[in-house]
Amino acid sequence: MHRGPIVPREDTKNRRTSATSSSSISRTASQEATQTTTTSATSSAIDTSVPASPFAVLTGLLERPLPGQDANWMLDLQLMHHSLTHTKYILTEHHDMAQIVQLWQEEIPKVALTSDYCMHALLGFAALHKAHLEPMQAPMLRTCAVDHLDKALVLYREHGQPTTAENANAKFGFTWLVVLFAYAVPPSVPPIDAMVELILLVKGIYTVLAETWFWVSQGPLSTILAADSHPQVPFTQPPEGYSLPEGMDFGLNHLDYMLGVDVMLPDDRVTCALILAELKQLYDNVLRQQGQSSIASILMFPKQDSAPFSALIKRREPQALVILAYYCVLLDVLDSRWWIHGWAARVIRDIMGALDEQWQTWIEWPVQSVLLKETSAPALGQADLLI
Repeated sequence: MHRGPIVPREDTKNRRTSATSSSSISRTASQEATQTTTTSATSSAIDTSVPASPFAVLTGLLERPLPGQDANWMLDLQLMHHSLTHTKYILTEHHDMAQIVQLWQEEIPKVALTSDYCMHALLGFAALHKAHLEPMQAPMLRTCAVDHLDKALVLYREHGQPTTAENANAKFGFTWLVVLFAYAVPPSVPPIDAMVELILLVKGIYTVLAETWFWVSQGPLSTILAADSHPQVPFTQPPEGYSLPEGMDFGLNHLDYMLGVDVMLPDDRVTCALILAELKQLYDNVLRQQGQSSIASILMFPKQDSAPFSALIKRREPQALVILAYYCVLLDVLDSRWWIHGWAARVIRDIMGALDEQWQTWIEWPVQSVLLKETSAPALGQADLLI
């Protein structure tokens, strides 16, 4: 039998133990951090009887400022200046660059000035980007960033409902900034568990985008909507010389057989089959567009109810992990972006450590496509500023 590439794997049992303990620690830390940053919020803003939110879990090990030390208006001005002067290309090298630069330098700040939660999200994301460019200041800037997002989430719960023409642009911008922030922040849990939280985080995002789409399409942010009837963001242009992974056109039909090679509960098999069908469609779309796919179409996977599939990943069910590995190939299409760089590779390595030997052959192609791809050193300069 053909064997897969030799890539170092972590011990399965140790990895699973690590995932469980790290997740437990991060949840405790994140709950404490959330309680610290929301003591002034009304009781309706946070329901402490429910588990920590995906965002709280993902940022659970990041240091929060002490009470009374979280107000630094001079730093906030620096972050706004950074957002206006450095963060020029939000998400993509768009075909209409002048219009996109104008949008993120003028229109988004205008929207943020009408919404405290959108302003906090914008400043928090700018802080992460500044941390990316200034490693010596990164710990302080990440603390500032997560503090802004903590405040943004509390304010959103208090003032973000219902959706109206007046708050649609703010909700639209805030929603995407939270998703990008969650990818950009160093995860506080093992990669597989981080993907579970990210999937749960975007679970409600599509609903928010659908609610706001009509009003956003009529206003100043309409440029960042695709021309179809679904909420999207600009198409991502791959780096010069980029080509889709060899073998991607073979499709995923062989994974249908994978779902039948071992015993599964009927409901679990149905869940995996439905997710796989959606992933096949996403692969077809990416192939047709030759990598010029909308970032939304990749990040907003799956669009169907993701809770059952997330539970299978959390339990380290091998069939679900194999499907997740193939999804990582699509995430890797976006790998040139600073906010997601390295994500796909980290998750693939974690999957390799979690799967028993008999399942390793099923992920040979994702491993080759993500971990063993040929890479060239990125050019310094403007590319470092891309969001």
